Amino acid sequence: MSFKHHDEARKDAIEACRELLSKRPTSKAVLLDDLYGKYRLILWPGEEPAKALAATAKTSLAEAAASYWADSIWMVTPETSKLDQKVYDGAWEEGRPAPGEARLRVAERHRSKAAWFKELSEPPWAAKRAGGSDQPPIIVFYSFKGGVGRTTSLASFALQRARAGERVVVIDGDLDAPGVGNLLSPDETGAGARWGVADYLLERPAKGAVDLGDYYHGLRRETVAGGGGEILVFPAGVVNSDYLGKLARIDFEPTETGLPTPWPQFLDHIRQELKPNWILLDSRAGLGEPAGLFLGGVAHLHVLFGTSSEQSWQGLRLVLDRIGADRVKAGKPQGGCLLVQAMVPEAVDAARAAREQFNARAELEFEGHYYAEDPEDEGDGSMWYMRDSAGRDAPHRAVPISYRQGLAHFSRLDDVVPLLRGEEYEALEQRIVERFLEETE
Repeated sequence: MSFKHHDEARKDAIEACRELLSKRPTSKAVLLDDLYGKYRLILWPGEEPAKALAATAKTSLAEAAASYWADSIWMVTPETSKLDQKVYDGAWEEGRPAPGEARLRVAERHRSKAAWFKELSEPPWAAKRAGGSDQPPIIVFYSFKGGVGRTTSLASFALQRARAGERVVVIDGDLDAPGVGNLLSPDETGAGARWGVADYLLERPAKGAVDLGDYYHGLRRETVAGGGGEILVFPAGVVNSDYLGKLARIDFEPTETGLPTPWPQFLDHIRQELKPNWILLDSRAGLGEPAGLFLGGVAHLHVLFGTSSEQSWQGLRLVLDRIGADRVKAGKPQGGCLLVQAMVPEAVDAARAAREQFNARAELEFEGHYYAEDPEDEGDGSMWYMRDSAGRDAPHRAVPISYRQGLAHFSRLDDVVPLLRGEEYEALEQRIVERFLEETE
C-alpha cells in the first residue's frame, strides 16, 4: 500500500462514511479525529443491524483511512448506558456537518490552539459609544503577518480619538512580542507601568487583591493626545528575566467552572472602572492562542491587516472563516470586520494598481469566506449578504495605508504625530467610527 498523507486519509474517510450512510437512511455517525491524528467512529445504527453495520464500517474505514484508522467504533444503541450516550451526543453536537451529508459530522481533538476551535462567543456587552460610559466598542487590530503597521495604525486611531476629547484604553495583547506599551509611553523616556497584562492575568484569581491602576499608565501629553482626551495603556508587562516565566504560567481558561474566561473578566473590569469610549486590543499576529481568543467573538469589530502576498491571503482566509463563514453556518451574524491594505507603495501609479488588485482579490475572498447568501426577505439586515458587497462601507472594501519611510524609524512619537494624522489614517478612523454611529443616535 502506498503512503497516504493525513489530509488524503481525512478526505477518503469522510467519503467512506458518506457512502456508508447514503444506503442507510436511519443511521448517523461522527468521524472523530483524535489527539494522535487517528480516526475513530461513533455510529448510531438506527434501524440497521448494529453488528453487521459495524463490520462494514470497519472494513471501509480501514481501507480509506489506512494507517490513520484506530480500528475503533462505538455503537450507540438502546443498550448503551446513559452516561456513554451523553458523551456520544456531546461529540455529535461538537462536530461539524460534513459537506453533502447532514447525518455525518466530523469532530476533532487538539493538543493546542484550543481557542481557534471553541464555539464562537459574543462580545461581553452591546457596543454603545454615546456618552462614552459603560458600553464602549471593543476593537481588535489583527494581522496574519507582523511588520505591516498594525500597531502603528492602532496608535493613530487612539491618538485621533484622544484629540477629539475621548478616553481610549489600549491593551497590548501581543504578549509574545509586546510593543504598544513602549510606543504609547507616558513620557519621552519610554517608561511605563511597572506591571501589565501578563501580571494582571496571573494575579486576577487572587480575588479582591488587584488594583487596576497598577497595570496601566496614562498618555496625556499635549503634543500627542492634546484635545482634552487621554490614552490609558495596559502594556504587556516589563520584559525582564521574570517575564518569560510569567507567560509560561498564564492560563487562558476560567479559574472556576461557570466563570467566563480571563479576558472578558479583564475587559469588564476596565469597562466598569475606567469607563472608556473605546477599548483597543493589539493582537498577536499569526495563529497563536491569543489571536484565537481575540477572534473568537470577544470584539465588536475586527480590523484586519493584509498585503498582496499569497501568504497573507492564506492567513486571512482562515480568519474570515472564523469570524464569517463559521458564524453564518451556525446561524449567527458575522463578526464585525474592516479590511486594511497595508504597505501600499507610495508611487502613485504603483499604488493605484496595487489597490485595484487587492480589492478585486478581497471581494473574491469575502464572497467565499465571509458574506452570506442573499436571503429571500429583501428587508433582512441581520447579516452581511452578497448583495451588501456593493456598498461603500462593505467589509471587503479595504482602507489603503501606504508605506511611510518616516514611520519606519523614529525616536519620539511626538515627532511623527503629523504622519499618524495623515489622510489615510483619518480615513481608517472614519470607517471605524462610522460602524458605531447608529448606536450613538
